[in-house]
Amino acid sequence: MPTSQSPAENTTALKSLRWRRAFILVVVLWIGSSILLSTTWFRAWVSYPLHVSNMTTNADIAYVMSDGHAYWNRLYAASDLYHMGQIKKIAVQENPTSSRYDFVLRRSQTVTQRSIRYLNSLGVPENRIVTVPGTKDPTLGSWSEAQAFADEFRETPNVVVVTSSPHTRRSLLCFERAMPASCQVTVIADSLPDEGAELFAPIWLEYGKLAVYWFVAR
Repeated sequence: MPTSQSPAENTTALKSLRWRRAFILVVVLWIGSSILLSTTWFRAWVSYPLHVSNMTTNADIAYVMSDGHAYWNRLYAASDLYHMGQIKKIAVQENPTSSRYDFVLRRSQTVTQRSIRYLNSLGVPENRIVTVPGTKDPTLGSWSEAQAFADEFRETPNVVVVTSSPHTRRSLLCFERAMPASCQVTVIADSLPDEGAELFAPIWLEYGKLAVYWFVAR
């Protein structure tokens, strides 16, 4: 005859079963999320709430958000806006950091110089490019950039911020709070959510940054 288990043994067996089920569930979720998050369409879907692109009218000036491996994509997008007649000037942040060696000039350039040279190569005249002083506090870079722009161009009636798709909502928040209420602030992404160079950067970090900026950028 089978021996009956004691209440203590039944409790131990039940706990063991629950732990096994929980472990299997965690493994399945981890594998599933890893596979899904490695696909472009799912990462774009997850990052979609971060995406804003609301430029509907022309603007006097476009400010290109600096830094990041997608910076040159943003410059390209800003040059497109210029050639389409949607903006009059392009503003970039002053960055004295040494950039790549220029074989034509036979010397290295700063990031600012290379940015201007790149825009020139895209057909943007140098007199249509302006610079904004660099930020002193890189901790909250987007907010610092917005404040630096506001200090230089406070009387600007409208500005469009050009940045990467996952950064658009955060950048719009910063510029709307930094600029006077009389300034119309819009933002445009350098690509669609599923095509940008920032697509494979940590998406959770962008949500965290947005929450921080919401409370800090005042």
